[in-house]
Amino acid sequence: MKSQTDLDPYSVLGVARTASESEIRAAYHALVAKYHPDRYQGNPLEDLASEKLVAINRAYEILSDPARRAAYDSGQGFGQAYATAPGSLTRKQIRWLQIVALFLMVPLAIRFGSILVRLVVQILRGTLEITKLMRGTPLAGVLVLLAIALLVLLLVRHRRAKRKT
Repeated sequence: MKSQTDLDPYSVLGVARTASESEIRAAYHALVAKYHPDRYQGNPLEDLASEKLVAINRAYEILSDPARRAAYDSGQGFGQAYATAPGSLTRKQIRWLQIVALFLMVPLAIRFGSILVRLVVQILRGTLEITKLMRGTPLAGVLVLLAIALLVLLLVRHRRAKRKT
C-alpha cells in the first residue's frame, strides 16, 4: 500500500500547496519532458518512467481542476479526487480501438478506394497536361516551387500535430 505522501499530487509535481496554476503547469510540463517514456525506449527504465508519468498525469488532473483541487485540499474524497476520470482509457485500450477502427474502415476503403484512386490520377494527369502547356515559361517554375513549398508546409504541420499528441 502506498503512503499518502506517495499519492500527494503536490509532492508528485514538486510544488507547494500554495502554488499558482502557472507554477503547477510549469512543473507538470518539466516533469513530462523529463519522464516521457519515448525518451526511455529500449531502456530498462522505460516501465519506471511510464509509471512515473501516470502519477504525474493523475496529480496534474487533480491540481489543474479547481473543483478537484479544492476537494483534495479540504480532505474530502481523497480517493475520489485521485481516481482516474470516468471513461478514461489506457494506452493498451486505445491501441485496440485503433486496430478495430482500421478493420472497420476496410469495407469503406474497398468501396470508395477506386474513386479516390481515379481522383488522384485525374489530378496528376491534369497537372502534367498543364505543365506541358506551360513548359519553358517562368510560370511553370513558379508553380513547381509553390507545389514544393506547399508539400513542405504540410509535412511540417503534420509533424507538429504529431508532437502535440
